[in-house]
Amino acid sequence: MRASIPRLHPHQAAALTLVLASAFPVAAAAADPPPRSREVQELIDEAEAAAKRLELARARELWARVNVLEPSTMAVCQLGVFDLRLDRIEEAAAELTTCVARMPAPTNDIERRRYEVRRADLAAVRQRVAELHVSAPPGTARLLVDGREVTAGGPVFVAPGQHEVAATGKQGQVARALVKVTAGQSRRVALAFEAPKAASAPAQARNPWTIGAGAAASAALLGAGVGLHLAGNAAESETAAKVSRLSDGSMLPSSAQFRKTYDEAHAANTRAGLFHGFGTAAIVVGAAVGAATVVYVVWPRKAELRTRGAGAEIKLVW
Repeated sequence: MRASIPRLHPHQAAALTLVLASAFPVAAAAADPPPRSREVQELIDEAEAAAKRLELARARELWARVNVLEPSTMAVCQLGVFDLRLDRIEEAAAELTTCVARMPAPTNDIERRRYEVRRADLAAVRQRVAELHVSAPPGTARLLVDGREVTAGGPVFVAPGQHEVAATGKQGQVARALVKVTAGQSRRVALAFEAPKAASAPAQARNPWTIGAGAAASAALLGAGVGLHLAGNAAESETAAKVSRLSDGSMLPSSAQFRKTYDEAHAANTRAGLFHGFGTAAIVVGAAVGAATVVYVVWPRKAELRTRGAGAEIKLVW
């Protein structure tokens, strides 16, 4: 009898090839393995088992833990391989770039094959991403690409499309740029903070003559207004007295004295209206001058609005 060999689906075959390709660096180094802790070795064994079960996300997670515990070129290379197959192209491009840069020159066929596989993976993924080289302005505290913190100078791999590049300065300055890139493109982005505004001239000191003149004018107008109102009240009293004489029956309406008293009452009433009118106007103007003087004294001489990284600052100067 002939044993039947199960046929694999093309996707399963490709994944199995990946597993074998990603496992051979460990096997190749088995003759002279680097010292590893027991925890790391267990994680590597579990990652290889997960890869053989085609659980690529789980294998990638385990290799990430290995790289945190004991960073190594092998761990970075494995992360790049799994991220590429998981279609995490931005992470894969960065990891495979580091992997190829750190791999020593091959000395035998196995190492040469491994090196060629990694270079082929890197070439493939770099055709699917764009590369940004960001020049940060002096005094930059943080550099972000799409909200992700990156390092200035080194390549930043991004998916094709539009991206926001931002820098935050140590003094709260912010510089931003929108960049649109296509697959395989390499682009340099230079950021610059806005030049600080020239310092404004110092605010002039309060003029004491203006304050004194305003206070004196206000007091004079208020005093004049009160005096005019008092004069108006006196004129009203005089008018009332004259009207009382006209109506008490002591004078005949046709007499000259009646006519004279009537004219005096009319004149007193006119004066009362004028005094009250001018007095009210003087009080209103005096109060306005006084209020303006107070505002001149207490109101800030200068207000500045300064933007900060986390908001704004308002500065008032008296």
